[in-house]
Amino acid sequence: MKDFNKYTSHINFAPIIDFALKQGKPVTYKKGEYFVRQGEICRTIGFVTSGSLRYCCTNSLGEVKIVGYTFEESFVGNYPAIQLQDRSNVDIQALCDCTVYELTHQQVNEFYEANVEHQRLGRHIAETLLWEVYDRMISMYSLTPEERYLEILNRCPSLLKLITLKELASYLLIRPETLSRIRKRVVRRQ
Repeated sequence: MKDFNKYTSHINFAPIIDFALKQGKPVTYKKGEYFVRQGEICRTIGFVTSGSLRYCCTNSLGEVKIVGYTFEESFVGNYPAIQLQDRSNVDIQALCDCTVYELTHQQVNEFYEANVEHQRLGRHIAETLLWEVYDRMISMYSLTPEERYLEILNRCPSLLKLITLKELASYLLIRPETLSRIRKRVVRRQ
């Protein structure tokens, strides 16, 4: 599911992937286990070699909202929180059994401080993550729910094999009933 998080196609992650696979600690998460809990200090980021994880937050009404996903062959973690050594504002939970090569804050910073190219990569990662968040925010204002649904399915046609419709509705910031009506309209037009 390489195209789910758009930023992954804009960066050559090879140096930090290689570092994570050589220096990271392989950790297995069973379905339902947490990589980090909302409110906990973020201590690690990781490279997912198998499985997928979801990012959720609990709102003031106690409702769990899906805010993101990460899939095999990509990174997992709350990057701003680990860099600031702050509390996570999301839960990151395994959707299935996963293997993650984890790096500590210190290891990530040692990687960045190793040379100028690694420093540039770190800056590029931060800038691209900011772009992704900003792009997603703008799409919430500029695209209809149906356009957001079609855009994500065009980008990731096999997404619904990995997540439920209820989760997709939460990610798109719409109610499941709204997603059901959108899907019916799309099917009728085809």
